[in-house]
Amino acid sequence: MGTSHRDPQGLVRCHRVLQALDPLVILVEVSPFAVRLRREHGRFFLKLFLRNLARAATMTRIPVAVALRSPFVKPILRQCTLPFEYRAAQRRFQINGTPVFCVDAGEPSRLFTADWPELLSSANLARLLKGGLPPPVSAAEEYAQAHRALAQAKSGTRPPLGCGNFSLWQRWEQWLEKTVRATVAELQPGRLVYLGGWRHVVPDAGQSLYDRLRDLAPCPFLIDQFDEPAPGDL
Repeated sequence: MGTSHRDPQGLVRCHRVLQALDPLVILVEVSPFAVRLRREHGRFFLKLFLRNLARAATMTRIPVAVALRSPFVKPILRQCTLPFEYRAAQRRFQINGTPVFCVDAGEPSRLFTADWPELLSSANLARLLKGGLPPPVSAAEEYAQAHRALAQAKSGTRPPLGCGNFSLWQRWEQWLEKTVRATVAELQPGRLVYLGGWRHVVPDAGQSLYDRLRDLAPCPFLIDQFDEPAPGDL
């Protein structure tokens, strides 16, 4: 089940997906390290972020309320909290007792958090608020790209997505494949849902997690496919 990590409706959509599919096991693309870090230090990171954002807002003469809505700032705020995919899975566990497993590697998380002092600094936040940077890709744009990738893969016309550091991407997908296979072999669940970034769950020239697990007959979906239709669409 592919997600856009920047999806403002992600939590609601994940709840809807899990209710509709009623899985026996949920795998979440997050590392145990990332979960533990946010549980133990999330309040500290959030307070630091808000304090430095207030300073950045003063430096740029932008109201804090406006700064909080900045598309450049929102992703940093999300980094201070548990991913919505994990929160939705944990809610399912609390209600139904559905087991939840974190399947990502801890090393990438450790490398990423090493940059947090700079990421959360008032100087960096002020730089982001000043503008002049290319607008970040929205969740809607990501889902549109993901839907095109799925449609083109079915027709056999889609080129590889491309992902920056290809070697790092391969190692990441190999780790996810290894962890998912081990979990499936151990538990042999009848219905399993994997919640993670959409690039992992769409075909990508044999390199994505989906491609690597084809022998298990995975069914790739995107969480926005479970949205309730608008009244005018009925």
